[in-house]
Amino acid sequence: MSPTAETFSYSLPSRTHSNDSERFAQQATSAVSFQAASHNEPLREDKRMKSKMSVASVSIPGDKEYEENGIDDDHLDLDPELRARFFKKEPCLYSHQCFIKAAKVFSALKHDSKDERENPYLKRKNHDALKSKVQDIPELNFQDDMEKRLSFELAFKALKFQMLYEEILDDCAFFALYPEHVEDMGLVMVVLCDYQGRKFQQRSPSLGEDLDPVAQQVEEAIAECKIKLNACFARHRIKASAPSIEHLLPDLVRSKEEIRSQMPMYLWVNQNKLSVSEAMELFKDEGFTLVGSDDCVEGEKFCVDSMCSDVFQFPPDKREYLLQHDLVMAGKVVLQDKSSSVAPHSVKYLIGDDSDVIHVNIGSGMTTAHLSSLMQAGSGHIWAFGNKSSSSQFQKNMEKLGIKGVKMLTEPFLGVEPDDTRFKNVKVILITADCSKSGITNPIDFIVNEGEDMKILKDLSVGETDETKLGELAGQHNELLKHAMKFNKAQAVVYMTRSVHEVENENVVTKSIEYINMVQKRSFPYRVVPPVLPFTGDAIENKMGIHGKYIKFFPTDKTSGCFVTVITREPEDAKEAAKDVLARAQAKGLLSGKKQKESKLSFEDLNGEVTGGLTNGHSDTDSKLLHKRSKKTQRRVQNSLRDFNLFFLNENFDIDKLRSAVLK
Repeated sequence: MSPTAETFSYSLPSRTHSNDSERFAQQATSAVSFQAASHNEPLREDKRMKSKMSVASVSIPGDKEYEENGIDDDHLDLDPELRARFFKKEPCLYSHQCFIKAAKVFSALKHDSKDERENPYLKRKNHDALKSKVQDIPELNFQDDMEKRLSFELAFKALKFQMLYEEILDDCAFFALYPEHVEDMGLVMVVLCDYQGRKFQQRSPSLGEDLDPVAQQVEEAIAECKIKLNACFARHRIKASAPSIEHLLPDLVRSKEEIRSQMPMYLWVNQNKLSVSEAMELFKDEGFTLVGSDDCVEGEKFCVDSMCSDVFQFPPDKREYLLQHDLVMAGKVVLQDKSSSVAPHSVKYLIGDDSDVIHVNIGSGMTTAHLSSLMQAGSGHIWAFGNKSSSSQFQKNMEKLGIKGVKMLTEPFLGVEPDDTRFKNVKVILITADCSKSGITNPIDFIVNEGEDMKILKDLSVGETDETKLGELAGQHNELLKHAMKFNKAQAVVYMTRSVHEVENENVVTKSIEYINMVQKRSFPYRVVPPVLPFTGDAIENKMGIHGKYIKFFPTDKTSGCFVTVITREPEDAKEAAKDVLARAQAKGLLSGKKQKESKLSFEDLNGEVTGGLTNGHSDTDSKLLHKRSKKTQRRVQNSLRDFNLFFLNENFDIDKLRSAVLK
């Protein structure tokens, strides 16, 4: 436990000295015989100093406040390094409104109390009421995203240390001393969490802050008990041989906490408002340097992700800078973890320019918005299935980001008929499963950025998910996936979770496909295909994000965990199949069209009529340069033909059948 102003003792010499030697002798005498000194002046000075560093005001010796009282560095025998360590004023991030809102979140999500854990009757009584353990969280009106982020952060930290805090308060007999705060358990927990993190220094209200009387009383009570509380924290830490109280947390929770601070910041460019190249130039103008995706991204550097071409990566220390960035505020770029971008990019590779998409479980709509940004060049639409409770936030986000072509449906997806005429142009269905979120490393950012249900904080605060709950979630995922594969016009289903558990991932996919293929008995059954995203050779060889035919990232200091799989089938109609396959090939730039023009590869290059802007037959043409460029063009053509063949091989489509269907 770090010493506080109350636990650290030191001596103050007398201010009157005839010369340096006398002062040195006085300091030596005072330092050696401090406790046995017969004179009272150093003790009085010590008492006055402690008073100055009480909970009302903790100042660093040598500051203006100390100089005004006749105490300066020249008369303190305390090393500056120690002074900075022991008397540093810890900043307080939380206002009373943050305390109140964090307390409401904590009270709704709290774990079983000590009595409930130890009492067999209460434990048995609550066993059949697991769902009721998470109460409905009241409506919280936050001033802005920063207050929302801070409130959730404080509540989540208090949840992680709930059991420890209960023991600490019990050891100190806190509620016996202050019985009036028994009903304010949530508020006591979050205030204790804040005070413990700041070495029990008093919070300084911000200018113009509205103070809550109950929160003030709780602060005063904790300040009065701070010596006992500090001692109890020290005993628990020493008993567990832990260097800090963070080491009292479960290993899984602590490991995520450690890597969270090292995670890069990711954002994607909203191409409805800004092109990727324009975004690059804007960040370059601000002093950032664009580096390769394999290079170290630190300092004033950023890179474009190798897998998702509209995703930028920034160093972790640019977090606050990006949160307040003008492009973020204007909705031109969106802060989201890279794991959120994998599914939208997988969908993009599977659709043509005029294809519609169904998105199930939209949350606040940020993933839907990303998909819309990727589809903005085409004429396709997105049918978004979500809850009524999130509809207002969804519409607000769509307006901020300038998203069009998205229709939100509040009816249950399982209640929609697969042959509904509204979905006649749907080619791909994206399911972002409402899973355990066990792969999330930064749940606070996830809640704020994704608009996810804050109830996920309860399980993530202990690092494990109840097996019964996992089974229930897997059953829900299974029903959604089976229903999606019943849509006759859909050619592919992209299934995504934020879970690391196989029961929610591979098991759900395998069981759903087996069931649908057995029931429907189609000529062209559903199957899992390899990832459609551009993985590098090293990533494939080292299984970095790719496991067999699945995309699977585990939580690391680079990104949160996620699971994505692509399930496809061929249409019964050969002409329709040919059309769909050709459209997807063109979207990938493997056939002539818009994508082909962007790559500047044409049949003229192939035939050698035009190469690099030089026409055959020019007498002044450098033959070596022409030969070099011809070789380069041939390699590009060969690579394109290879990609073309691999594409159709991946589609499992018969080239002869495709040719005959097109000729008909």
